[in-house]
Parts: sequence; C-alpha cells; structure tokens
Amino acid sequence: MNKIFIVLSALIFFVSSAICEVVSREIVCAQTLQNNPSIIAAKLKLDNARLAYNRSLGAYFPVASLSGSSGQGETNGGYSRDYSFGLNVSLSVFSGFETYNDVKIKSVEVNSSQISYNRTVSDALYETIVQYVNLVWAYETAELSKQIYERRKENRDMINLKYNSGNVDVGSLERVEADVEMAGYDLRKAKRYIETASAALLKAIGRNGDAILETSEKLELDAAEIKKPDFNVLVAQLPEFLTVKFSAQIAKLQAAKTKNLWMPDISVSGAISRSGGQWFPDNRRWNAGISVSYTLFNGGQRYADVKSAKNLAQIAEENLKDSVNSLKAKAVARYNSLADYYENVAVRRHYLKAASLQAEISARKYVNGLTTYQDWYSIENDFINSQKNLLDAKKNASLEKAAWDNFLGK
Repeated sequence: MNKIFIVLSALIFFVSSAICEVVSREIVCAQTLQNNPSIIAAKLKLDNARLAYNRSLGAYFPVASLSGSSGQGETNGGYSRDYSFGLNVSLSVFSGFETYNDVKIKSVEVNSSQISYNRTVSDALYETIVQYVNLVWAYETAELSKQIYERRKENRDMINLKYNSGNVDVGSLERVEADVEMAGYDLRKAKRYIETASAALLKAIGRNGDAILETSEKLELDAAEIKKPDFNVLVAQLPEFLTVKFSAQIAKLQAAKTKNLWMPDISVSGAISRSGGQWFPDNRRWNAGISVSYTLFNGGQRYADVKSAKNLAQIAEENLKDSVNSLKAKAVARYNSLADYYENVAVRRHYLKAASLQAEISARKYVNGLTTYQDWYSIENDFINSQKNLLDAKKNASLEKAAWDNFLGK
C-alpha cells in the first residue's frame, strides 16, 4: 500500500510526460560501472599501463630489420643498375640489468594503476550510493510526511470538537491548524526532493535524462557490518597504503637501475645482404660482431645520479612508514564514528518505541479529560519528532557506512 501511494504521488506531482524508472541499489551500481565517465577514463589509463608493460618486454628480444634498394643511372656514357637487399639483427646482451629493472618498474606501475582504477571505481560507486541513500530517504520521508499529515488532520478534528464544546481556547485550535499546514508543506517539500534526488543520482551514475527514479527499498542497517577490525591488517589492504607502497618499490627499482651506470653495455649484431647490377643480385655479404662499451668518467654525474636515486628511495620508505601511522589513525577514527552512528540508530529506535506508547496513552487520557492540552500536545510532538529523528539517524548511519566502505576501497 505504501509503495502504491509513493508511485501515485510521484506520478501526480511531476509533469505527466516524466518517465518513471524503478531502480535498486544493485541496478544503480551496475549502471555506474557501465556509464560513469571517470570509471571509463580510469579503465583506459589502466589499459595504457598494461600496454607499457608489454612494450617493456620487447627489450628482451632482438631487433630485426629488412632493407632494400634499387637504382639506375648513367656514367661516362654507360648505363647501370644496382639492386641490394639485406637483413640486420641486433640484441642487447647485457646493460647492467637495466632491462630487468625497467620491466620490474613497469610491472609495479601496472599494479599501481590497478589500485588507482579500483580507487576511482570505489569513489564513483560511493557517490552513487550517497545519492541512492538520499533517494531512498526521500521516498521514506514522503511516506512518513503523509502519515504525519493525516495524523495532524485527525488531531485538528479532535481539537475542533473540543473547541466547539468549550474545552480548549482558540489559540490551541490555531496551533493545530498551523501544524496541519506545516505537515502539508513538509509533504510537498518531500515530494519535490524526490525529483532533486533523482537528478543527483542520474548524474552520479553518468546518465543524462529526465527520468524520475523510484525505489521500494528501505534504509536497513545490520549491526554485524561494523564488527571491529584488526587495524594493522586493515591498513595493509587500503588503496592509499598500496599506492604509497608501490611508489616505494618503484623508487627502490629506480635506485637499482642507476647502479647500472657503473656497468658495461654489451650487444651483438649480425647482417646478411646481397647486391649487384642484376636481379637476383649474386654478390653476397655477411657480418657478425659483438660490441662492449663502458663510460670511464663523466664528470661525477654518475655518482650524483646514483646517490640521488638512493636518497629518493629512502624518502619513499619514510613516506611509507608515515602513511601507515596516518592511515591507522584515520581507520580508528572512521570506525568509531561508524559505531557511533549505528548506536545512535538503536537509541532512536528505543526513543520512538517509548514515544509511541506515550502518545497512545496520552491521546486516550486527553479524549477522556484525564490530562491537559499542553501535556498531550507536548507528547504528540515528541512522538512525531522521534519518527523524524529515527529516519534521519538511519540516513546518517547509511551514509557513514558508505563512507567507511569507500575508505576501505570496496
């Protein structure tokens, strides 16, 4: 029945041409993965990192090239033609492990790009979940506002009867009349916010359209979701830690790479060719060789480069240690904040249960003349506010849970 009311209210309130679309948390997440521009861009960056790694592997293989030429000309009255073709092959045998370190660096960069991609996905899904929570809250708020509006009207009718019988003053009657108007305003405001929440969710998904998104899901919380973790284990799995860790690994490999400057370069090469004045040329030629080069002195640049790279590797290690401490502090603070929000929901539920019982008892007493208008009115408002407070507490806890999941990189 509640769902029917929500759907009909949305259809009546919004323009008749508006397209209504039923969604769920699973649906909006799937659409985000498919349509969000930041995710698509991050996927392309990850693909480029993988291509760069595959390209670096090419240094392990020989370089082969074909060449050929054909020409003709005249000299001292004589006419001649020349043909030639050949194959050249070269291979770097040893470059001080430079190739090995380059490949390792590219491999770590792929891992780092994967973490960056995962973080982008998590951030995009977090924004989607935030907007989806707002949409669910909007529908629940509209439903609650409708209930409050009907309750306020019933209270007005009851006070109107008491006013006509001389049991309450005109000020009390005007007060409940104003409550009805405020409840009506809250209901209209809640319906309008559904359109706002729909537009924000479409933007987070990466879609452009005028659809009014509908959902029948509720803000449900599971206390088992916030079991206290081992923060040392948790930190080692965070995307931010892994990013700094990979940066430290790259700096270490760069330092190892600079040590190659103290080692010789060794390569082998070979070529075969044919040349002559007729096709198929019959003059054959081949050659093969090995070359070794070593820089004896370059003005101290090599020493400075090696020392600088070593310092950068040490800086990266210190940054990694600082990152561990910083992320652990953030994890503890975020978890405790999440626990606070969840406990607040439990407390608000208790308050609502008590307020509901009080409101029921107070209403019976007031109808039978056993309590005053002020006592009844105060308890009635407390009940209505308790309903709103619980719904807001559930929304805030859901948003904090989404922030916690995003912090973990889920």
